[in-house]
Amino acid sequence: MLDTLIRNAMIVTHTGRFAGSIGISNGKISVIAGPDTDLQASQVIDAGGRPLIPGAIDAHVHFQDPGQTAREDLPCGTMAAAVGGVTTAISHPLNVPPAVDIESYHFTMQAYEGRSYIDYGIHGGGTAQNIDQIEALWKQTGATSVKMFMCFSVADFPFVRDDSMFEILTHLAHVGGLALIHAENNELISLEENRLKASGRKDPMCHIESHPAVGELEAVRRALYYLEATGASAVILHTCMAEALEEIHAAQQRGVKVYAETCPHLLNFVDTDMKTHGPYLKFTPVMRGEENRQKLWELLEKGYVSTIGSDHSPYTIEEKQAGEQDIWKAPNGIPGIQTMLPVLLKGVNEGKLSLERMVEVTSFNPARIYGLDYCKGRLEVGYDADLVLLDMDVKKTYTKTDILSKAKWSPYEGMEFHGMPVLTMVRGTVVARDGKVVGSQGYGHYIPRKK
Repeated sequence: MLDTLIRNAMIVTHTGRFAGSIGISNGKISVIAGPDTDLQASQVIDAGGRPLIPGAIDAHVHFQDPGQTAREDLPCGTMAAAVGGVTTAISHPLNVPPAVDIESYHFTMQAYEGRSYIDYGIHGGGTAQNIDQIEALWKQTGATSVKMFMCFSVADFPFVRDDSMFEILTHLAHVGGLALIHAENNELISLEENRLKASGRKDPMCHIESHPAVGELEAVRRALYYLEATGASAVILHTCMAEALEEIHAAQQRGVKVYAETCPHLLNFVDTDMKTHGPYLKFTPVMRGEENRQKLWELLEKGYVSTIGSDHSPYTIEEKQAGEQDIWKAPNGIPGIQTMLPVLLKGVNEGKLSLERMVEVTSFNPARIYGLDYCKGRLEVGYDADLVLLDMDVKKTYTKTDILSKAKWSPYEGMEFHGMPVLTMVRGTVVARDGKVVGSQGYGHYIPRKK
């Protein structure tokens, strides 16, 4: 007898959709059958013909834990993830201490143990101070990547200049590792920021103007050149310019091992939204104009985007409020893990994106890129039963009471979503249903990359 049978579903994968049922045993998908199958199970869930997709893998998450848990922590962040249809989250290394060597990586693993509602992985980090440890970090941990900033990030995790970046990429190429790259030109940001401050400006649009498009595009091109020269593999994170996506695609065509990530907020907001949202839309890289936003959707559907990540990075409301009168005082970052799928589902209902393509960039590709495809990212027999049931007809206005992130605010407050996750399963166990967490803290497991 099966543990659970989800019957009468529209099963959606990255290659197509079909009416069917999925049987689950011991946390794994054990059978895929017809929609009206009469297989016996301890628990039967009738999907009512609604789409059933593999759980989302959000590989761009800043849980701020350990170290900055007033902003977010692992329990709150993974509750938000569960309700949002994310079944695996991969935490970035900007914790305290940052995960930049074997010891600090294991410290983060221990800090997370027994506290997550969903499964999780952990990225490592690369700075000028740990170049000699990059190969060991990759070979002796389950790190899913090594993250680098080409521009200022936070004091505890300094950005890399070209010499350090080139060395880190060379080491990663030697061991078959993967880099994550935040690509912006630090000198151009500093130039524009200093110019704006000298003029006395502190309005929200200063944030946009201090991150010129030329600075992002130049940094992407430079990163691509170093990847080509070293033979390393990388994901260019939160790509917000259509022209940058086209540059990455061209590099892929000539054999560079590179992937492009973009984010839901870059698909939803534009630069002038800073005038009304102010510090609550302060993040980097910055939004561009409406024409660029529409082009991002087009390139996403055409296959230029490899993966979607939320870049979930909450700050307290008090920290953000500091920027209401002076944008320079607000930190960079917004919550986003709970709203990642709703933003994309709205795009599906608006005809901008197919469900199959959404599954590809939120499940199949992240599992493949980050070395989790031995157990995650597919609706196939033998894979973890990480499943999300969708209601594509429901319309939901997102309110403060919906927010599970510890920060308790969101730039999406008041927005109407069309299409929502209504049931989330992790390894065959229901962890969220109809916007409520029903799972247990500590159920989530650490998932290392395959070696």
